[in-house]
Amino acid sequence: MLGRKFLRRLIEDFEVIVVDSGSTDKTLGIAEKFPVKIIKIKPEEFSYPYALNLGCKNSVAEKYFVFLSAHSIVTSSTWLEDGINDFENDNVAGVYGNVVALPDATIWEKILFNIIWQKKEKVLIKKSKMGVLGFTNAIIRRDLWEKRNLNEEYGKGGEDGEWAKYWLEKGYKIVCDPKVSVCHSHGLGFWGLVRQWIHWRDTATPGPYKQLKYRKNG
Repeated sequence: MLGRKFLRRLIEDFEVIVVDSGSTDKTLGIAEKFPVKIIKIKPEEFSYPYALNLGCKNSVAEKYFVFLSAHSIVTSSTWLEDGINDFENDNVAGVYGNVVALPDATIWEKILFNIIWQKKEKVLIKKSKMGVLGFTNAIIRRDLWEKRNLNEEYGKGGEDGEWAKYWLEKGYKIVCDPKVSVCHSHGLGFWGLVRQWIHWRDTATPGPYKQLKYRKNG
């Protein structure tokens, strides 16, 4: 219910862009019922940075771009407000939050996301490492994106960490704020999470997009 209320408020007060790469579920039918901008691309055209850059290029936003993965659900009605407030410091390049397992997640996902990786307090990050500014759920500054778009050589993923690393090395900071968290998981068991970890590690280097068939929802 929180997701629906949040979406309704977003649509009324903010620009919402949906980049769809040939979805076969009810995504487009639902989106078309609302006054949102829909950009359609072919499945073979999809990569994470390409879709994000395309959405940004078609946006009229003046200061910030907000990224939310397709099946992510916000955990707070003040999610967006809390994230924007973290930009009070001009030296902040981006903001992101925790990822919490969805209610139907496996026990392994709940242990990993809800216990092991949960940050309880806001953290100001000064050095790059895996997972920093994950675009599952993030806000970045438009002016910095204009100076350096997301690197489309990272088609398989990792464009978020690469972009964060670039600006961290320029002296900017990244905020990880527990108030800016979402529910997001893929129904992975123990070995599925091992494969996911290997994939995440692999995204430190550029490469083309490949569908991860071991994940049930993309």
